[in-house]
Amino acid sequence: MGLQIQNISKSFGIDVILENISMNVIDNEKVGLIGINGAGKTTLLRIISGELSYDGGTIFTPKDARIGFLKQDSNTHLGKTIWNSMMSVFEDVVRLEEEMRELEQKMSTGTDEAEHNRIMNQYAVKSEQFEKKGGFELRTKIMTILNGMGFESFDVNMKVDNLSGGEKTKLSMARLLLENPEILLLDEPTNHLDFKTMQWLEQYLKAYKGTVITVSHDRYFLDSLVDTIYEIERNKCTRYTGNYTKYLEQKKTNREIELRHYNTQQREIRHLEEYVEKNSVRASTAKMAKSRQKMLDRMEVIERPDGDLRECKFNFEITYPSYKDVLTANNISLMVNKSGILTTIAKNISLDIKRGEKIALIGANGVGKSTLMKTLIGKHTDYSGEFEFGRNVEISYYDQEQRFLDNKKTVIDIIWDLLPRSEESHIRSLLGGMLFHNEEVYKMVGDLSGGERARLMLLIIMIEKANTLFLDEPTNHLDLPSKEALDEAVNSYEGTVFLVSHDRYFLNKIADRIYELTPDGIKRYEGNYDDYLRQAESALSRQVSTAGKAASLSARSYEEEKRLKANIRNTTKKLENCEKVIEDTELLIEELNRKLEEFGSDYDKVKEIYEEIEKNNKLLSDTYEQWNKLSEELEKLKSEE
Repeated sequence: MGLQIQNISKSFGIDVILENISMNVIDNEKVGLIGINGAGKTTLLRIISGELSYDGGTIFTPKDARIGFLKQDSNTHLGKTIWNSMMSVFEDVVRLEEEMRELEQKMSTGTDEAEHNRIMNQYAVKSEQFEKKGGFELRTKIMTILNGMGFESFDVNMKVDNLSGGEKTKLSMARLLLENPEILLLDEPTNHLDFKTMQWLEQYLKAYKGTVITVSHDRYFLDSLVDTIYEIERNKCTRYTGNYTKYLEQKKTNREIELRHYNTQQREIRHLEEYVEKNSVRASTAKMAKSRQKMLDRMEVIERPDGDLRECKFNFEITYPSYKDVLTANNISLMVNKSGILTTIAKNISLDIKRGEKIALIGANGVGKSTLMKTLIGKHTDYSGEFEFGRNVEISYYDQEQRFLDNKKTVIDIIWDLLPRSEESHIRSLLGGMLFHNEEVYKMVGDLSGGERARLMLLIIMIEKANTLFLDEPTNHLDLPSKEALDEAVNSYEGTVFLVSHDRYFLNKIADRIYELTPDGIKRYEGNYDDYLRQAESALSRQVSTAGKAASLSARSYEEEKRLKANIRNTTKKLENCEKVIEDTELLIEELNRKLEEFGSDYDKVKEIYEEIEKNNKLLSDTYEQWNKLSEELEKLKSEE
């Protein structure tokens, strides 16, 4: 039997956080717990861990199951070194080893034979216990996890106090993995991790012999790891089988089915009510009307399905386009002040960004991604090399720390200052699209949460209508629905985008080129994050197998390369249009088939519906044929890259 949660409720004062929440988690299941900010996800983890009491319901955990809980702000073992912090997980094993050393010391001193044999027997027993507890592999296990969690370049004798907040959280995660509890609760485990560490963690948790329940806004992580999603929405907890992408599909399908059933029943109710109203007073039909009324009385009325919760309405527009060349950078070196010494953190940086491109900048933590972005917009001046923006380039900059917001102003004043001639109703409408309603518009900016500040900053960028967006970690602090809305808005934006992000799902949706920043230069990869992974992992084999292709690519003119990319983009868009037509036509045919049943006795109407079905079947067949041709064409174009 796994972890069972039944009808858990929790309130803080008059605020109901959780109500009748139930989950049934089987052994070794990997679960993603999702919901909007404030839905109660972290509260539920704290309740499961035993850290927080609950008002009602029951929790059953498997006998002898240990629960490990990683919090977002885990800062433990201050005063210890990294190594001692890790070793403290195995205090019993360390104690055994110390006892073995003491026995070895006794064996080396002169003792009589009987005493020597007694010590030898003690040593044999403790040595066997030490081996069973994994003592001989202990140091290897610790170093494997430390290296995997990104501590390979750290001195293990460094004090935990000297680590940054993010590094302390990573160390807490490493300790938790070392403890190997049967139930692992993780609250935003990918925060503070670079791509390499995230990949290592995903693979480690996939193979983890235990139950994992994770709260995460990292959609790529959820896609890669979990096999079940529980969503807390409107105080209800709903289970979806599969990863995050499957959840999105299932939720959309469920809503459509529920709405279809609701509409069908509403039509039936209207027909019955009209019949009763028309026929109940006539003697010849009163009996039938009474029968219909009984049907209405017995009917279990389906409630109208809830719509989506409030979502942000992002829409990035441009006032006018830039010229074709947006940014050219040559041989830039970035310097930062470290203890009074100007130190180069990255060099040999060259960029070439054209109008309409969506470029992502990735790299290890601390390599200089944000510094490069600040250098290009003039906020960081310690650099060498040169860069130039093209004509008519206007930039809006999203600062991940939102330092440009005035904490002493209210939310409504921030926006009104940008649009001084606008009516209050218009300002409120804009803020409502960012989920600031009623009295929330009078909040002081300094009192806003991270998510609220992020939404306000994005609204400012929307109002500026620049043709080039510089976005530094724009998905930080956003909940999953807001991230999905931002994906769509940035994807639809007609201007140029240069972004820094650790959100791999976002990179997959948005980027058509990735630059990887390293201390020694910059590497260019065409495509999104998955394309980058494939190219990076198989770089050596690809160089060997495609030497001829690489030679021809290097010889290809710039115009030819651009033409190929344009063809790929155009063909991809045509494919997406076909898929939309197919989806809409299939839904229409389904609706027409339902109408056939409804008008079964009306010959003329049935004939008309049949003709409509045939016409749409023909459209569906033709579109499928076009889709197949476009798929082959796209595959051929990609092979020429």
